Amino acid sequence: MKAKLFLCFMACVAMSYWPTCLSQSVERADGKAHPSIVEPQLFVECTGWHALCSASTDCQMHGDTADCDCLRVKENHIVETDAIQDIAIKLMTQAQCTNRHPCALDDAPVCKAIQYGKYKVDHVPYDWVSTFSYRGWCSLLNGKVAACDQSAEGYSGDLYWAVCDGAPCTEIQNLTNPSKPLSCRCRVQNTPFLGTNGSCTGDNGGIMSSSALATWDFQTNTYRIPLPGLAYVQSACTPLRSDPWPEPESSKP
Repeated sequence: MKAKLFLCFMACVAMSYWPTCLSQSVERADGKAHPSIVEPQLFVECTGWHALCSASTDCQMHGDTADCDCLRVKENHIVETDAIQDIAIKLMTQAQCTNRHPCALDDAPVCKAIQYGKYKVDHVPYDWVSTFSYRGWCSLLNGKVAACDQSAEGYSGDLYWAVCDGAPCTEIQNLTNPSKPLSCRCRVQNTPFLGTNGSCTGDNGGIMSSSALATWDFQTNTYRIPLPGLAYVQSACTPLRSDPWPEPESSKP
C-alpha cells in the first residue's frame, strides 16, 4: 500500500495535479476502498490588502474575461484555493493546507504571495488580487438576492457573470471612481448565478461579479459553502435582541 501511495504521489507531481490524485480512494489490502487520504483545504484565511469585487455589477466583457472595477480593502480575507491562478502558488498552497493539516491565519503560501506582490498570472507579477471578505456583507444579507438560472422558462437577464475569485488586478490610472480604484481581470461563466443587485441584469450594460447559484440557501438567506467566520458575521448582521425561549416539551400539543 505504501508503494502504491508513493507511485501515485510521483505520477501526480509529474502531471501537476497531485492534490486531486491524492484525494482519490485507495484500495486496501482487504479489497475495500479506503476513504480519501488527503484533500486540499477549500478556503484559507489571510490578512492585509486585497481587491474586493462583491459590489461590482457593471463588469465589461472581453471574450472569456471581464474587467471589473473593484474596491481596495485592508482586512482579513478568504482565498478559495482552487481559484488561485498562480499555478505554482496554487500547488504549494494545496499541498501545505489540507483537511488533515489546515493552515492557520496567514500560514498559506498564497497569503505571502498576495502580501508581497509575488502572485503571478501568465508570468506577470501582480500587486493586487481579488479575494473574498465580509466588507458590506450585511447589506447583501439584508437585501434581495435573485436566483438567475439561464435555463429557466421565461428567464430574462444576463447570460454571463464574472468570477473574480483569484483574479489579478491593477491600479486604474485615470481614476473616475475613487471608491473603486482597482481593475480586475475576471473569468466569465454562463452557469446559474446569484443576482447580487436584486436582479439578473448587470448595470450600465455590463455583467455582475457574483457566485454560483448553488452556493446560496434562499431559505436561510446565507451561503451554503463553509466560509470561515460566516456564522459570526451573520450574527453581527442580526438586530440586537433576545431570541424567544423554547417552550417546554409538556406544553407542546
